[in-house]
Amino acid sequence: MKFKIFTMLVTLGILSVVPMIYMGKFDPMAFFDSSLSKGMSEFKNIKAKVPKSLSSGITDKKVQVYKWRDKNGVMQFGNTPPLAGADTEKIELNPNKNIVQAVKIPEKEEPARVAKTESPNPYSVKGMKKVMNDAKGVEELLQKRHQGQQKMMNDL
Repeated sequence: MKFKIFTMLVTLGILSVVPMIYMGKFDPMAFFDSSLSKGMSEFKNIKAKVPKSLSSGITDKKVQVYKWRDKNGVMQFGNTPPLAGADTEKIELNPNKNIVQAVKIPEKEEPARVAKTESPNPYSVKGMKKVMNDAKGVEELLQKRHQGQQKMMNDL
């Protein structure tokens, strides 16, 4: 009987600690590390070197980047030019410039009021032609946008 009570208490203790571990309220490694080793653990040393936020990697200053191809033909980027006499291109990145331009929406003119027209049933022949023409228009718009983005990326 005593063994059953003991196993129930151990099970209850484990079930109460596991959710705390998943929520980050309790760190068992830190608990055992502090009692077993004197000083910081390897995990804490690595954790201390990691930046606390991404804001330390973001800057509001202009950045100079060098672009070149290595001997294998792979495009390389770096903040210092390569030591070898590779053909490098110097690029200046401005944080105040958008890479992807906003889509300009043309202003719509208000059409003259026409008598109530019924839109064709999408399942009719006339309705399917309208749906296909609309889809082609959207496809053309997306192709133009993609070409514009490719041009901007190539200009970098």
